Amino acid sequence: MRPHRPTVRGLLPRLLPFALVLAPVTALAAPRDVGFDPVTAAAAAVGASQGFTSLEAESGTLVGGASGVALTAPPTTEYSSAALEASGHAYVHLASTGQGVQWTNTTGAPISFLNVRASIPDAPSGGGITSTLDLYVNGVFRQALNVNSKQTYIYEGTNYNNSDDKNPADGDPRVFWDESHAFLTGAAIAPGATFSLVKDSANSASYYNVDVVDAENPPAPIAQPANSISITSCGAVADNAPTNGSADPGAQDSTGAIQNCINQAQSQNKTLWIPQGTFYLKGTTGLQATGITIAGAGMWYSTVYRDVPLPNSQPLAAVFSVTSCTVQNFHIDSDATSRGTVGGDGGAMDTTGTNWVADGMWNQHTESGFWASGTGGTVKNSRVTSEWADGINLNNVSLTGTVGNNITATNNFVRGTGDDAMAINSVAYNGSTTYTPMSNVTLTNNTLIAPWGGKGIGIYGGSGHHVQNNYISDTARYIGLGAGRFGVNGSDLHGATVSGNTVVRSGGDAYNQGQPAFHIGNGGDGQNTGVVDSVNATGNTIVNSLYDGVGFSQSTNSTFANNTITSPWRNGIVIQPPFYPAPTGSASITGNTVSGLGGGLQPYINNSGGFTATLSGNSWQGGGGTPPPTEGPYGGTPAAVPGTLQAENYDTGGEGVGYHVTSTNGSGNTYRADGVDLEATSDTGGGSDLGWTSGGQWFRYTVNVASAGPYAVSLRVAAPSAVTGALHIANASGTNLSGAVNLPQTGGWQTWSTVTAIVTLPAGQQVLTVNEDTGGWNLNYLALATAGGGSPPPNPNLALNQPTSTSGSVQSYGSGNAVDGNTSTYWESTNNAFPQWVQVDLGSAHSVGRVVLNLPPSSSWGARTQTIQIQGSTDGTNYTTLAASKGYTFDPASGNTATATFTSATVRYVKLTVTANTGWPAGQLSEVGVFAS
Repeated sequence: MRPHRPTVRGLLPRLLPFALVLAPVTALAAPRDVGFDPVTAAAAAVGASQGFTSLEAESGTLVGGASGVALTAPPTTEYSSAALEASGHAYVHLASTGQGVQWTNTTGAPISFLNVRASIPDAPSGGGITSTLDLYVNGVFRQALNVNSKQTYIYEGTNYNNSDDKNPADGDPRVFWDESHAFLTGAAIAPGATFSLVKDSANSASYYNVDVVDAENPPAPIAQPANSISITSCGAVADNAPTNGSADPGAQDSTGAIQNCINQAQSQNKTLWIPQGTFYLKGTTGLQATGITIAGAGMWYSTVYRDVPLPNSQPLAAVFSVTSCTVQNFHIDSDATSRGTVGGDGGAMDTTGTNWVADGMWNQHTESGFWASGTGGTVKNSRVTSEWADGINLNNVSLTGTVGNNITATNNFVRGTGDDAMAINSVAYNGSTTYTPMSNVTLTNNTLIAPWGGKGIGIYGGSGHHVQNNYISDTARYIGLGAGRFGVNGSDLHGATVSGNTVVRSGGDAYNQGQPAFHIGNGGDGQNTGVVDSVNATGNTIVNSLYDGVGFSQSTNSTFANNTITSPWRNGIVIQPPFYPAPTGSASITGNTVSGLGGGLQPYINNSGGFTATLSGNSWQGGGGTPPPTEGPYGGTPAAVPGTLQAENYDTGGEGVGYHVTSTNGSGNTYRADGVDLEATSDTGGGSDLGWTSGGQWFRYTVNVASAGPYAVSLRVAAPSAVTGALHIANASGTNLSGAVNLPQTGGWQTWSTVTAIVTLPAGQQVLTVNEDTGGWNLNYLALATAGGGSPPPNPNLALNQPTSTSGSVQSYGSGNAVDGNTSTYWESTNNAFPQWVQVDLGSAHSVGRVVLNLPPSSSWGARTQTIQIQGSTDGTNYTTLAASKGYTFDPASGNTATATFTSATVRYVKLTVTANTGWPAGQLSEVGVFAS
């Protein structure tokens, strides 16, 4: 963030479609922006409507020096972070007394109830802490809200994707966020009033991260219905002391009393009534019911709370195990601290039977919200938040069920689950038990946000399913919406209609796979087996994917038509993306629109030689509905080279065409109307400079080059601090022309200096792209002049962007990745087939004396030693040894780089032969730099 900008950059207000009031929304991973907002257009038609408004912290006004934190680039590690698990992939950080975040009540209704999603630190030795965070209304203290970290934080440093490790010393935390709610004391917050969450001196946690606040004005409690039995008549006693992450040790156990009342209601054909209050189930026993209605006074008023002594060793059934029941209008909670038995797992509600109903429920802190089988059941109007595993899992195995047919989930809100937010889970067999494949399951108008350990929606097997008009956003690690099958014992998928869904900021890097936002095919859970057939995906909107927008693995007869993919962080539609093989298959891909791609990325790629895709009418073919904006030079005429490119005169065409930015400042400038971050410059000549640089942004410039040859590019820059790898200049195909450009410290945002790079350009009209790799600098202009005598920069990397060859490579990890100037891409040889080699052709003979080797700098690339011989040749046939075979150690702690120096020799070809690798059974190199000295 730039200190002189008064608002948090790019952290814009977003509408979630379950909100009470439909207000403007950005469809972007904060702080990402596109030139139009497809989510706003679809908001009225997708997602749940439940009478509350979600106010993202990053859309509020920051108070007292609070700071915004947002995901600004695709994850480079398989591990999690608070930003990845946050809704919107963004939050506000309160670290000092007086810092806060403020909102205005724009809901049009009073606010009397708040649900806060926040994160505070773990205890030093694990197990969490409790604290408070102060609420102010119109600037006046109103009350302290309870928050805690007792039901968050699992550590993966010694066991990736584990469920129970609560030891902070093991490192790599996940599960950062929890939710707590309260009625307001005193008057409701009136429309137009302001309210804020502030870290005061009485709030004891060292910091508070605030993700989102749900604001509403709940209806009055429901009265006890006629022909019902109240659980208090059987001896159940309410305990209303706040739980705040753990049970009240003085609460009375009401398990026996409630079960006694259930038995009476069953025998007398009456409704079981749960009045206002919190009623405890202490121990490991759940409740069982058949054929009755169980009703409460409302999800805000009636709570059944499971208190399991921890650590626990007894496997738990669900809080409620119900068959052919209607369950409605109350809250289920528990003290569980992890997904495993030791942490007190056990679902909120396991259901089977016929024509069952769950309506107006709020389940949280259990293993799963709903685990349901049977025929003709419905989950509706319910909330599931902060669960350790699945939110709503519709299946054919719950309790005694063996079928899962004609089940519906509609108008539900799910956020913060440790597995799939919602799933159709058709099981073929477990051991010797076989199950009937599921059929005709319907998921409509559900809102599914920020699952930290699974998909937004997983369609796993069966037939005849309808998944329509759902809103899915902010997956932390996995696919947003996937249609396939689950593992080796899952049912094949024979038909599903997937239409009108909106998938935002989804996908993830679980297992370092770079998973797509939307996926069709098997292999989605590591099992490349079985049939996925006749998935019909139409009219879906996929926005700001963390990696590819859409991926196809092995599947047949898929239809993918009239879908919109906007601004993915990788490619648009990919057949056989990395880790999702498609050796065979077929799909019809028609009328789709892909826009907002970054430099060098593609709207469509087919990596499979055996998957037949029939394409027609897509945007990259000239169809796909409304044509995407076209690019052109600013002012209509390409800039002359030699000459000067003013940074603010980037190409027209808008976001994802002429430029890509991660935020805009709206009315922050008057030079151009697109809201890109420009500002008046104090540099000689005046005008505007390009500011608020950020990794991943880029700007394109159409130029007309007078003659081919090397050009010196003088970049006029300002940087308060030195920036390593600030930028690079690429051509239209994404080839890095300049290598990484480092910037010196100039002393301020308007203290200017000149940095020079060398690029080699062909003659004629072409497009140059300035890629911002690391932020923290301003750019005023680029002056291009012919390089005197064609002199290159001192000691350049002779291998950069030169032709390569190799003995073999896997998937998309070709040898060209080793010379593209990007340490995040890499060559990987054929596995389990040493020796393997990669070679670079320097284009002509050069004196070389040093080779620098790199692997991706991410910590997910653990330390390893590769045994490598370096050879040189002048003709590509006869080789001499430049550096004898030896072990080169790559350690992420020191940048995953190794250097070989040797007696200078004149060669054109440099060949590296890998004979061993302690980290993987193949040769791996992300960059090979060849230097004279």
